Amino acid sequence: MSTKETILIAEDSVPNRKILMHLLEKLGYNVEACEDGLQAREKLENKEVENLVAVISDIMMPNEDGLQLLKYVRGSEEYKDLPFILVTAVSEKEYILQAKSLNVNGYILKPVTFQRVIGKLKEIFPNKTFPNVAA
Repeated sequence: MSTKETILIAEDSVPNRKILMHLLEKLGYNVEACEDGLQAREKLENKEVENLVAVISDIMMPNEDGLQLLKYVRGSEEYKDLPFILVTAVSEKEYILQAKSLNVNGYILKPVTFQRVIGKLKEIFPNKTFPNVAA
């Protein structure tokens, strides 16, 4: 049984998913990667993720988008307080407003970079010490 903290990723773009996985693993997290919100929600519903500390989700995905996943998480008794970060393109303003109303914890703007990811994680987990790693 692992005591490593886990972050669930929902991202339909393979390159972005790989970048996020790589960065989070370098920071010492276990990563559960899903290709859309539906897959991520199924993992949550089936309680397949141990030591879950956050969800990072793209907004625009097939089957179930990031906002639908965020709605599910906020509506779930077990996960409602889980930090939820959306990966977004600047052009998705109306989604950002909707996400705010659902108490999203933050955004990572595309392109996904090490600085953006670690900056957001430091905001969400202010008391956590992150390893000093270069991308």
